[in-house]
Amino acid sequence: MIRKILAAIFITAGLAAMSVPLFYHFYGSHKTDRLIEQFEQSVGQEHMEDDEKEEERKTETAADTQAPISEEDAALLSSGDVIGLIEIEALDLKYPIVEGADSKQLAYGIGHIPDTAAAGSKGNCVLAGHRGSRYGTYFKYLNRLAEGDVVRITDKEGNVHLYEAVSWEVVGPYDNSVKAQGEERSLTLLTCENSGTMRLIYHCIYKEGE
Repeated sequence: MIRKILAAIFITAGLAAMSVPLFYHFYGSHKTDRLIEQFEQSVGQEHMEDDEKEEERKTETAADTQAPISEEDAALLSSGDVIGLIEIEALDLKYPIVEGADSKQLAYGIGHIPDTAAAGSKGNCVLAGHRGSRYGTYFKYLNRLAEGDVVRITDKEGNVHLYEAVSWEVVGPYDNSVKAQGEERSLTLLTCENSGTMRLIYHCIYKEGE
């Protein structure tokens, strides 16, 4: 009897331990999907409002059709934390871009390094992401990015910027040259390498805007 009880306890404990990572992954995916949905809704709403203003100037009869957003979601967007959306079709990757790259920001998205160029602007836009975590894969498969693959970034105004991957390198964790700015519009993607002791860097050039 005691053996059966102990076996049941061990089985229950094992199932509980196995369910914890699944819970975190589900929670992270849900949070990320919600941020993406709200960002896309926010961008779509801005375009709707622009169209309405134009219609008001013409007819003065346009109605307000703003979609409802929860207070928490509105705070996330109005705070400026969510500033864009990154998509890499070759990696089946789609994540919100948040301003900043500390642990809080990188828990649910790809972080824009402060003091680097904005997407589509002149200079070097630097984005950082975890090499996978309990909340999602993020840049786990960044090493599979090939020369010529396209990185698509949508900014908060709804403008789409396309970059093309051209090269990669591995640098030390304190190598700030990856954040260097220039006159050309470029994109740098970075994540951890070699168990966090190094950084994997991908360099991309601006292709076009939509």
